[in-house]
Amino acid sequence: MKKRMTILWLIILFIVQFISGQNLISIIPKPQEVEYYTGSFIISPTTLIVANDKLTMRAEQLRGYLSPAMGYNLPIQTKASHPNYIEMKLDPSLEILGKEAYQLEIYPNRIIISAHTDTGLFWAIQTIRQLLPQAILRQAPVKEMIWQLPCLKIKDKPRFKWRGLMLDCSRTFISKEQIKKYIEQMCFYKMNVLQLHLTDDQGWRIEIKKYPQLTSICSKFDSTCKEPKEYEGFYSQDDMKELVAFASERNIDIVPEIEMPGHTAELFATFPELSCFGHKLKVKPWAEEDGVHDEILCVGNDSTFIFIKNVIDELIPLFPSTYFHIGGDEAPKKAWKQCAKCQRKIKSELLNNENELQSWFIKKVEQYLNSKGKNLVGWDEILEGGISETATVMYWRDWQEAGNTISIISNNIIMTPTSHCYFDYSYQDIPTQNVYNYNPATKERVGNNTEKVIGVQANFWSHIDRTPPNIDRQLFPRLLAMSEIAWTNNDKKDWADFKNRLSEKLHCLDIMGIYYHSPN
Repeated sequence: MKKRMTILWLIILFIVQFISGQNLISIIPKPQEVEYYTGSFIISPTTLIVANDKLTMRAEQLRGYLSPAMGYNLPIQTKASHPNYIEMKLDPSLEILGKEAYQLEIYPNRIIISAHTDTGLFWAIQTIRQLLPQAILRQAPVKEMIWQLPCLKIKDKPRFKWRGLMLDCSRTFISKEQIKKYIEQMCFYKMNVLQLHLTDDQGWRIEIKKYPQLTSICSKFDSTCKEPKEYEGFYSQDDMKELVAFASERNIDIVPEIEMPGHTAELFATFPELSCFGHKLKVKPWAEEDGVHDEILCVGNDSTFIFIKNVIDELIPLFPSTYFHIGGDEAPKKAWKQCAKCQRKIKSELLNNENELQSWFIKKVEQYLNSKGKNLVGWDEILEGGISETATVMYWRDWQEAGNTISIISNNIIMTPTSHCYFDYSYQDIPTQNVYNYNPATKERVGNNTEKVIGVQANFWSHIDRTPPNIDRQLFPRLLAMSEIAWTNNDKKDWADFKNRLSEKLHCLDIMGIYYHSPN
């Protein structure tokens, strides 16, 4: 009987291997090149992970992803002592493909993961996770599961280097645990930049030790507002260090955004002297005080720059990213036109108007950031009044409004227009298909500057959908479509194909505890 069962088991394995070799894979984002073979690789308790000492961390990451569902830890060795192994190696010849590229070869007796850098190896690990049965995502042992991968060869690299998601933590505080959940999803789909919108009229969300009032007062809604306590709060510097480390282990760069000179009304609840007229304001939720505040930072006041520099000095050690986002959007000039200090600054700096005053302010902040080794990123209003060539422009307004401007500037551009990338909009306004069909770098949109488009980003503003399940549904499944825009060359995209793959990945969201908007 035992012999008969062994023969039956071998027959099942053979059938599984044959069938898996014939099926097309379901990976999001779609790889650039795939070559299919016959058969499959089976992971068993004796499967080795082969990696040299320099790649121990990546080997342990791979094992860590696999062990919960498999119920055992794969051994890690520097050399293969028997067939059936997964080898990780750095290959200098792949440098031409870029630092995030990887090559994945799967044969019946071995898997070879190659990349020029360990960043590429990490993205290959995410591909392996998607190739395995979806049960691999479970955090408890799955019994009687054949852990198989189809035999194939993938050569893959991203289209854009900036593949981002922005989370608005100001209008509604988003917990550290929830952010970690989104980081896990981002890395699974090969997105690599998380922009945290940490300050706005509705609250200051990051601890600055030199100014404790920013968190003791400016992070809380006024007592007259009937807001749930979970909608307010802040991240301590230790919280942020923890998030940055968590993201870094998953190849994700956290970019802080500190709004200036507009969207700063929350500051004036405790520092009214930084505004043009010294009016003390109350921190209120968006629903009670929507719209753009006329009160903005007084850039004719030297104290404003002292404050900004002190804040930057505390934040720089927290965020290793080379980028620092300063907002710069929707800065009304009404106060500046009436402010004696700002008008004197316009005259002393030989400026023509308030738009040039904003440009002067942005350039002054950029110079300080550059002196600290950081590159400035700002929303596209930083173009108004002139801009330095080194600032990166994040373009959010409908591209037709300023297409001519974008086509002639020499700055790097990140595309994130409201028409396709604002995930606080309803699915009726921006269906998943509309997101998927967006092409960020076309001559129609950016003229001859297509090579200056370094990326694309989804933005979620937390003024309407504020509970974790509702935020999930606004992000998913549209974020999966965004990941393919950011990674896969446009000529390899196909909505019908993506829709088929998406239907399978929705179950992955179920397993990982993510709510999502159900397709029509």
